[in-house]
Order: sequence, then structure tokens, then C-alpha cells
Amino acid sequence: MAELLAPAGSLENVLTAIDAGADAVYFGGKGFNARKFAHNLDDAEIGQAVRTAHLFGVKVYVTVNILMADTELEALSAYLQRLDSFGVDGIIVQDLSVAALARKVAPNLPLHGSTQMTVADLDGVRFLEANGFTQAVLSRELSAQEIRFICSQSSIPIEVFIHGASCMAYSGQCLMSSFLGGRSGNRGACAQPCRQPYTLLCDGEPVMKHEAYVLSLKDLKSLDYMDELLDAGVTSFKIEGRMKGDTYVRTVVSAYRKVIDAHYQSPQQRKAAHREAAALLESAFNRSYQADFLGNCVSRHTLAERNPSGRQTADDVVGGLTRKLSIYGHVDVAEDGNLRLTLWDENGHTASAVADFQPEPARQRPATADYVQGQVDRLGDTPFVLASVTVWDETKMIPASVLNGLRRQAVQALIDCILADYPRPAAGTAPDWQSSTLTDEPVQAMELIVRCDSVDGVAAAVAHGADIILFGGESYHHHPFGTKAWQAAVQAAHEQGAALWAATPRIVREEHRAAVQNELERAIAAGIDGIYVGAMAVFTMLEDLNVTLPVRADWSLNIFNSQAAQVYTALGCTAVTASVEATLRQMKEMVRLSGCPIEAVVQGRAEMMVTESCVISSFAGKGQKKGCPGVCARGAYALRDRRDETFPVVTDQYCRNHILNSRDLDMAPYYKDLRRAGIAAIRIEGRGRNPQWIGQQVSRYRRLCDGTETMLLGKEDQTVTRGHFFHGIL
Repeated sequence: MAELLAPAGSLENVLTAIDAGADAVYFGGKGFNARKFAHNLDDAEIGQAVRTAHLFGVKVYVTVNILMADTELEALSAYLQRLDSFGVDGIIVQDLSVAALARKVAPNLPLHGSTQMTVADLDGVRFLEANGFTQAVLSRELSAQEIRFICSQSSIPIEVFIHGASCMAYSGQCLMSSFLGGRSGNRGACAQPCRQPYTLLCDGEPVMKHEAYVLSLKDLKSLDYMDELLDAGVTSFKIEGRMKGDTYVRTVVSAYRKVIDAHYQSPQQRKAAHREAAALLESAFNRSYQADFLGNCVSRHTLAERNPSGRQTADDVVGGLTRKLSIYGHVDVAEDGNLRLTLWDENGHTASAVADFQPEPARQRPATADYVQGQVDRLGDTPFVLASVTVWDETKMIPASVLNGLRRQAVQALIDCILADYPRPAAGTAPDWQSSTLTDEPVQAMELIVRCDSVDGVAAAVAHGADIILFGGESYHHHPFGTKAWQAAVQAAHEQGAALWAATPRIVREEHRAAVQNELERAIAAGIDGIYVGAMAVFTMLEDLNVTLPVRADWSLNIFNSQAAQVYTALGCTAVTASVEATLRQMKEMVRLSGCPIEAVVQGRAEMMVTESCVISSFAGKGQKKGCPGVCARGAYALRDRRDETFPVVTDQYCRNHILNSRDLDMAPYYKDLRRAGIAAIRIEGRGRNPQWIGQQVSRYRRLCDGTETMLLGKEDQTVTRGHFFHGIL
């Protein structure tokens, strides 16, 4: 039977979700989770939530789904051990350092791969399984057809979002809130800049008559796809909404409960359940609804361009847990003649309590069945309701106080029995993540790396002194990298004594997997020197291809601490690129504690978002992606916000939008600080740039690396940004 997974931002939400029919519930603790501003649960509430949920056969998953700083790992270790002691059924994880730490201190905790891991194909799922994860949460952008294929081939349960608010960007790959205001979605503090209005520009001129909420998606509603997803083999159906109240939780859980249960009934019952569920969901909070990703029909309709806040609803339903577990009782005497009360439930759990009291024949008021029922039925705030009770002999005298004491003891014993019998899921197994590539050797010569998406750019970079060229992956010019381009890029680099490494995409979707693999094979055939891994799926792909070239982890893997760096070196990476949200101080600690060569992106425009919804086709094209005439290639597009900042929008070969920062990152004035931090390599992001710009920037950093130029700090340049090198994130 498929699992209906409900959100909870408070203990009351947990109880409401159980009451409404959820099979599982997920929530965060007071720290380390991606809903920093929800109420969340303290340790006592987590313990109570797990205990109550397990009595009703409901699983509990706790979100530990943010990037962790090195300074937090000690506290995280203690927290994971507490979650394990509470008996939670799994933790939802983004950062591989959390998985590594859990394996050490709480090996019985099952690991679920968060949607923040950006797993969008079977290879990504296989990577998680190989590394000890027991459930994978897919990206919300996948079609029903892709989900069906993944489920049919996966050996671990697959979890998909079916309802609620959706991020515009692929989860785990959004930096917009972080770079604009310091509040990171990867740390649970997103300020939702996607819910702000923007104007689309082409070559500097507005495409739209009025600004609109072009980055605000309508809420997801999957009712029309539920039967298809159930037949596809989806294991867990996840509702978003940990910031919502009891009305939302009860309404949405009740709606999908009807549909899931009716799936196994007659067509008439299915139809009636869908009709009732649809009516319920119209009364729940929403920004109007769409299911366009599931239908592979993303368009302007997918956007809530005029209603980013949604329609509010009153919190007018009964919250908490109102339903009870039916139990049965029998009163008799034990072998020694003492009074005994036995209770059992409908699942066969049985518990008894024996009093230090031997009943005798009654002189006036015998303990009849009705009398005993009245005493045993005083179950108060316990999770039980008494269905019936029987008595072996209605002629005996039994004081109420004796029966009350027996009831309390037997109820507690029955609770203990049910909880002891609860089948907690098993944790996964994985290879040892102990790294064998650590080194204490200081950086001798800082490598200068340039990422390009044109052969002319490669030629300019190597001509001006780049050590390594990063080529391929996602382009900024809407075209793939063909065989001739790879051959020319490798030749241009090698002729100047530079190395050329292949980049790989941040997103690997099932429908594009073959294209990504084909490009890798073309790059290898052309003679590349190594590969940067941009998505977890690429590790599996490289293993299947028996690739023996050196591998490095790219920044899109969100490597934010030394433990994560060590995990990736254990996975075979010879170096890692630090998260662009890490401060220089954090990078220095990563170098010191991991012993792994650390690369930093220091120049160019950071990618704020990567989106499947295309703002260009929506507002400058026909309004839909399918059949788009390629308007993105007919001009330079950008989004302008209310502060008159403009964010370039480019389209890659997979028709995904990349929204870039309005200002260039520029760390040249702080080159000495980078050296002192022990950074092994610095990177210039040169995709979409002309050869002249690339040549200028490479020359600038080449002179710094060679020590032939010393840059003196002057007044800070307000036209550029230092990113997060000196300003941490919430």
C-alpha cells in the first residue's frame, strides 16, 4: 500500500495529520531543518509525536535537510543520537556530511535523500542507494512518465511531492534569496524572492506591459495524476506545507486519503472520491493549482503571475487527535486467585495487569459487566476507546479503586506492547566513506581554472594563461556541444599546455540522460583530461562507463563543510569546489580539516536559479515550452526587479533557464586572502562571455597568481559583489 506523507510544523499538526489518515508524517526539530521559521518541535514534542504516531502505526520522518557548517557538526551529532533514541523512522537529508555522521553515531537511522539533493533520474537514485539511502525524494519537475520509469527500475522506495507550494528553481540549486539578502534556502531561511514581481526585458527593452510575478509557480495539485502515479509504483506521496495550520493539514490529507483508498475500489467509487477530494482542495489555501510538470506541459499557465500570496482560509477545523484505537477487555482471576485485567487491540497486541486483591462473593453490590465496563471505560486522554469488556463472574465484589488501578497498569502495558512491536524500518548499508586521499601538503601553485562554453572562449583563456579549461555541461547559448567542438576545445587547450576538463550538468533528468552520457562519451573520445561532477547521477554514469579519468566535485553539489569534502574524496574525487555560499573562513576550515584540495569560484556571474519553467517562452514566445520557436536565441533577455537590478536570463541546450546575478563576483582584490586560506584553485565563470572579456579576466588573475602584480585595496567597487566570501548566510 502506498504511503500518504503529511507535513507538520507543530505537535498539533502531527496529531491532526494522524487523525486525518496520514500513513506517515514529517517535521523538523528546532534546528537543522529547511523550515527555519516554522514553529517546529522541541525534543519533548518529538518524543511525544513519535510515541503517538507509532501507536497508530504511523511513521515519523524528521527533516535534517540543510547544509551544515563545521561548527555545527558536534551539536548535530548529539541531535542525531537523540532522534535515534526516539525511534524515528528516517531522517531526510541534503548534506552528505549528515549522512556520514549519522552512519557513525546513529547507524540505525534510515536515510532519505531530500529533494534538495536534486535527484531527477534513475542514476541519481542508484547513487543514493549505493551510499546507504533507503528512500529517494525526486525533484518536483519530473513528468509522470519519467517517474514511472524510475519506479519500475529502482530498488528503493520513491517519494514524490503531490501537493502544495513549489519552488521556481530546482530545489537545492537556488541561490537567489541567499545572494540578494543572505537568507539561504539551503539553510531553511529562504526569503522567497520568487514571489516578487519582475519585468522581462529583451535587449534592454520591456517585453511586458506590466510587471508580473513571473517566477511564482501556482501550487501543485496532483489529483488527476494520482491513479497513474499509484499504478507507476510510487511508494510515498508527499504533501508540502510545514508552514501551514491545522485546517490545511486536515483538509489536504483527507482529500488525498479518499483518492488513495478509492484507487483499490470500483471505478464508480474512484470517481466519487476524486469529486469529493477536488471539492475539499478548493477550500484549502492555494495560489490556484497546476500539475503541468507531471503532464510535461509547462507554460505560462503554470505561473501564478497575478496571485503570489494565495487565497487565505480560516483555521476553522478541529485540530489534534480525535480518533481512538478500539480495545477489548476481560476481567478474571490469575492462577493465584488475584484479580486480573487483560486488554487487547484489533492487531493482536495483548497486555495484562494483576492486582494484589482476591475477590470474594458480594453481599450487596456485585461487580456486574456494566459496572466493570463503566470503570474500565474511563480511558480519558489515552489513545484508546473501549469496545467491550467481559467478566468471568458477576457475583464478586470488586472495589472501583482496584479496577481503576488495574486499568492504568494494563493501559500502560498495552501501550508498551504496541510500541515494542512497532516495525521500525531498517537502515541501509553502504561502502566505507573513509577517505584515503587526504594530504597535509600546502598548496604550492594555485591553479587558474576558466569555464567556457565556446571554442573561441577556450582559445582566449589558454592564450592568456589559464591552467585548466572547464568545457561542456550546460551552455549559455542554447546549443549542445558537438564532436567538432570537443575536438577543437581539447586541441586549443593542449596546444598551449593547458588541460581541458569536461563539465557536467547540475540537473540530469531521465529524458536527457542519454544526451548527457553521449556528450561525456564525445568528450572522452576527444581526449579530455578529467571530469567535473555537477550532479550525483554523474557518479553512477561514470561507473557504468568504466571511466578512469580523474574526477572533481563541482560547486553544485553544495559542499559546505570539511566532512562533506571528505565524503566526496572517498567517492573518488581528487578535489572539490566549495559551495558558493561558503565564506572564506569556512573554506579555510575545510582545507584545514579535510586535507582535500579546495577550489573556489572567484569571478563571473553566479547562477541564481536554474528553472524548468521558461520565463522567455512564457512572456516573449507562444506562452508554452512545447513548440517554442526559440525566441531565447533572438536577443539578450533579463529580469528587472523593483530596485532596477537586472538579472540576465540564458537558456541551455535542455531548454532550462539560468537566471544569473545582476553583478559580477570579483575577488581579485582579495587574492592574498585566498592564498592564505589555502585555496588550491580559483575559477573564473566565463560562460556566455566574449573572448575579450575572458582574456582580460584571465590575464588579471594570471598576473596575481604569478606574483607579477599586487592589487592594492581601494574603495569598494559597488558595481561588483564579493558574494559570500565575507558575509555568511542564515
